[in-house]
Amino acid sequence: MNRSMVRSPRVFLVAAGALALIACGGKAAPLRSLGAPKPGDLPRDPEAVRDHLLTDDLRLADKKDLNETVVRAELVTGVRRFRAKWKRMGARASEVQNGFDGNNAPRCEVGAWRLDRMLFGRDSTERHMVAPVVVRAFHRDVPCDRECARVPRIAELAGKEATFPDVNDHLVLGTLTWWIDGVDQPHRFHGGLWSRERFDRDPIYRKSFGDLWTLLFLEQHGDGNYWPNFLARVPRLDRLYSIDNGRSLDGISYFTDEADPDWDPFRYLDFDHIVPPAFAASTLASVRALDEGALQRELRVVSAIDLASGRSVRDPAEDPRFAAMIAAPLAPGPSLARLGRGAWLAKVEGRSFLVLGIGDQGIHELAERAKAMGARIGPEMIRD
Repeated sequence: MNRSMVRSPRVFLVAAGALALIACGGKAAPLRSLGAPKPGDLPRDPEAVRDHLLTDDLRLADKKDLNETVVRAELVTGVRRFRAKWKRMGARASEVQNGFDGNNAPRCEVGAWRLDRMLFGRDSTERHMVAPVVVRAFHRDVPCDRECARVPRIAELAGKEATFPDVNDHLVLGTLTWWIDGVDQPHRFHGGLWSRERFDRDPIYRKSFGDLWTLLFLEQHGDGNYWPNFLARVPRLDRLYSIDNGRSLDGISYFTDEADPDWDPFRYLDFDHIVPPAFAASTLASVRALDEGALQRELRVVSAIDLASGRSVRDPAEDPRFAAMIAAPLAPGPSLARLGRGAWLAKVEGRSFLVLGIGDQGIHELAERAKAMGARIGPEMIRD
């Protein structure tokens, strides 16, 4: 987490509308309506959100630089406007940022969203802890007669340096994450993010806080004792979100003595430091349903981007071209070159792809944590 980054309360506008192209292997598809979410909520349909983040029909209406690598962008597609956070990927998918390894890990961000979706529902964002996030490309401001010419040309986001200049010097890759309105960052843990009185009184907050601890424990969030990583719906602070999940799963943890000790309960994410006194029955059922095979199918390949066309694969787990990669641990070979932790340059049907995923050891440890939590939480800790 880049600790120079401070966010303010979020506001965005969303309108329903017509059709556009989705970056899903080059196939055209209609954009689903986003509806009009209430302040502090996500649009209900997670697939609609993902499709808006991936569409080629994007224009930049406004932007604000939050730091040297992160931009809050107001984007337009058709008649719709929405805001999103854009963060450029490191050169050749490096996770080093500002001299800190693991400070820019798109694969972990997307992996956390996919885990969140497994836990809290694929069809609705009603209980999601993580805003939808995709890895996608923008086109540099250079003349182009290549197949990537349809990639949105937004120079203010793309910048000047291509991510893989030796493969396609027109494209800049990064993460685009939905921006949530009607929320603020609780600066305090006790009396802010966490309140026992609110937990006992408010069933919405009770379920949300239990869900948040569950996600952080399972993903082993490595920067959890830092307040800018969390959002709470205002004014009741009853729905919570985990943001900036790059230091999770098999990413690199980052704990320092500079953190406020008030946040120590989220520094130690283990059974000796459980914060919520109870969990929703549905949450525990979801945890117990996480088997290692399902996690491998969901997390071995979390993102894939065609480096010639600039198209992101909408969901690698559902694309038969990536079935062999998902069926077995990734390993270097004639068609697969390792770039770094969880990052691979792959030849798929003769085309070059950047493939991002969570390693099998990280997936195994996640499955073991889920198994342990399912056994550890008894009936006395179930409360809806």
